[in-house]
Amino acid sequence: MIPHDHDLAQARTVPRDVIAAAEEVFATALRDFISEFCLLDGSVLIGWVRGERHGNIADLVASSAEPFFKHATLTYADAADVCLDWGRSMQVVLDMEFAAKPVTVFFKLVLDGCFVGVAIQRILAEDGPPLHLDTFARALSDARLA
Repeated sequence: MIPHDHDLAQARTVPRDVIAAAEEVFATALRDFISEFCLLDGSVLIGWVRGERHGNIADLVASSAEPFFKHATLTYADAADVCLDWGRSMQVVLDMEFAAKPVTVFFKLVLDGCFVGVAIQRILAEDGPPLHLDTFARALSDARLA
């Protein structure tokens, strides 16, 4: 579900230590989207996840990203989980993709009763490895609407 014209077959994965450094930059770039997304009632989102209403979740992600990012840059990857363990805060985890030339980021959006965060699973970069954080930040910035 990557709608961009760059060839990911030529891309290389980024080492795990670089991903940790990129997570902070990435989370900051997504802050507006996450704030918008969190306006939805959590019980509705949990119902959609448990009912496997992936189309509804994808629409919500798209509408939350629309004011901030170019079309189809930030997408739901059709996988989610709810954790309702006794004695712990509830947690919803959504698999997501961020695709903007020259990088594609596969990550989890973690919505916990106590915090919200992103956990990058993998970064594919046309120029890496190593991923250059300035190139990464520029790609994130270029994906935003003016």
